[in-house]
Amino acid sequence: MLRQTARYTWIERKRRQRDRSSEQNSAASRPEAACCSQLSLLSAPSLDVPHCFLRRDSKAIELRNSDSSDGGIRKSYMRDLETSLLRAFVVTAECGSVSKAARRLARTQAAVSMQLRRLEDDVGVQLLRRGPRGMDLTEAGHVLLPYAHKILGLGASARRALSGQTVEGRIRLGMIEDIAVGSLPKALQSFAASYPGVALDLTVADSDALSEKLSSGLLDIVVGDPARIRIAPILAWQLPLRWVAARGFVAQEQIPLPLITFDGTCSWNQKMTAALNSVTRPWRTALSSTNLSSIQSAIEAGLGVAVLLDVNIRRATMTVLEPADGMPPAPLVEFGLFMAEGKDLSSQPIGALWECIANELQIPQDDLASR
Repeated sequence: MLRQTARYTWIERKRRQRDRSSEQNSAASRPEAACCSQLSLLSAPSLDVPHCFLRRDSKAIELRNSDSSDGGIRKSYMRDLETSLLRAFVVTAECGSVSKAARRLARTQAAVSMQLRRLEDDVGVQLLRRGPRGMDLTEAGHVLLPYAHKILGLGASARRALSGQTVEGRIRLGMIEDIAVGSLPKALQSFAASYPGVALDLTVADSDALSEKLSSGLLDIVVGDPARIRIAPILAWQLPLRWVAARGFVAQEQIPLPLITFDGTCSWNQKMTAALNSVTRPWRTALSSTNLSSIQSAIEAGLGVAVLLDVNIRRATMTVLEPADGMPPAPLVEFGLFMAEGKDLSSQPIGALWECIANELQIPQDDLASR
């Protein structure tokens, strides 16, 4: 009887060894086997369990005691979010479309879409949805976005710190309202996360006021209208305007076209009326305002037609008028980058800030002209 009991114990021990060997071989065939092997060697002794193996699901790596009757989950290790996936998510959120994000990241649209799907599979929630204005953030996407900025910013800061390139200081940036609104604040948020030691002071005003502040030494960098700023820009580029009206707006040819214009000495008004005069289209000024949000509200109310940059068009409530609608080609407007004396793009924080702005405004490098 004792001999039979001993033989049974030996057979049971062998069976358990085979089971553990089979589990280890199965784990080794998975992509995370190398990581799991290292984690098992490091963690198992500290847990004081006789036999451990690792299991990974979509969100965590779990260390289990194979001898426990209930599966014995001892500790769970949350997997890190991949920075390459977070970068694709952040850039898509800033650009508003996968195609624009792909151009900025120098990748194919399919590759960026796959990265976004992988990130959503990893976190287990939908982060982006297609809307009338492109890709919109879901509620979960809004939660993740500031964390993604911080993670990417801390990574860039760590690299600079390790290379002895920690940057501190202050940049005083001036911009006209047409550039400062829209999605540009997201780009400035990304810059602030990457350079936490740099204080960014933003001034939004018209080009005449920005020119005065720049000449007085109150601003370091200005983005504005070259026709209204007294010094020469170091870079200049053009962006197209669009004829914009409320959805459902119908322009009647027999009466003057009602225009919504920017008040004051705005070169856009001159370009807008010159384009209409070139096709002998009668017009009248229905409303003037110095505030962009007031212009946008007047357009949405159906009070008339205005010219706006692409980034300032509210696609859900506004429509772009084309030549088929009886409109002439919309004019181009010029912008310039101006620097205070002693400042240039070669300094790291200023150069990085300009890169964020240029990417957000989607300025092709071929369009930039040095002065």
